Amino acid sequence: MKILFTGGGTGGHVLPIIAVAREIRRVYTKGDLQFFYIGPKDEFGEIFLSHEGIEFKKVLSGKIRRYRDWKSISQNLVDLLFKIPVGILQAFFYIFVLSPDLILSKGGFGSFPGVIAGWLLRTPIFLHESDIVPGLSNRFLSKFALEIFVSFSKTEYFPPRKMILIGNPIRKEILEGSKEKSKELFGLTGEKPVVLILGGSQGAQRINDKILEILPELLTDFEIIHQCGENNFKEVRAEAKVVITGDLEKYYHPFPFLREEELKHAYQAADLIVSRAGS
Repeated sequence: MKILFTGGGTGGHVLPIIAVAREIRRVYTKGDLQFFYIGPKDEFGEIFLSHEGIEFKKVLSGKIRRYRDWKSISQNLVDLLFKIPVGILQAFFYIFVLSPDLILSKGGFGSFPGVIAGWLLRTPIFLHESDIVPGLSNRFLSKFALEIFVSFSKTEYFPPRKMILIGNPIRKEILEGSKEKSKELFGLTGEKPVVLILGGSQGAQRINDKILEILPELLTDFEIIHQCGENNFKEVRAEAKVVITGDLEKYYHPFPFLREEELKHAYQAADLIVSRAGS
């Protein structure tokens, strides 16, 4: 069996796909199972998917920006007239050669070429939506899906006859951490309650800014594990050194990104989690 995944270029799309792939491997015992992924260039996703034995194929993709400035309008024209059509052609030839048994889309702008090309080739398409209010791409792509797996019973915009309530796919391994291991891994002192701050795989600028604004006050009462994003890490770490004094520094633990082996222990250590929502 060949299963083709597609999605939109962030951890919120890639990590649930990994959870699904692991579970399918667990329950499907035949030896003919193969996983593939098609989507836009994404170094983060390519690394994680390749570690799971999922072959990654890059295609062009675009998105619709709903801002009314000239830069956004020009970018939309380039995406609509060039990137998306070329991406659909790339996906069409890839899917034609691959001939997958089904396509599972996690949504997002990056899934557009794969879903459209798969529909043209009459490949069965299934969609998963994490949010109660779907994004623009999933609202459109839902028209091509046989069934739509949703996380909330009152998910908006989709036809009820297509929806199947399953919740969000979770990697069960991230629930198997150890509080003792977390002390060693993160250098926790154990002197204060631990707050875990997650800004998604890319970090969240507004969360980072707010945390830095109140960091001295936070560290007075709490120990902080802060996932701030690969692109933001150096800036956050530098600013943190400016705003906190030496005696509080041992309570602040910034990280660019918490990989699975780290995240599962961070969950066990945390007394409170602050996280952004959405995919």
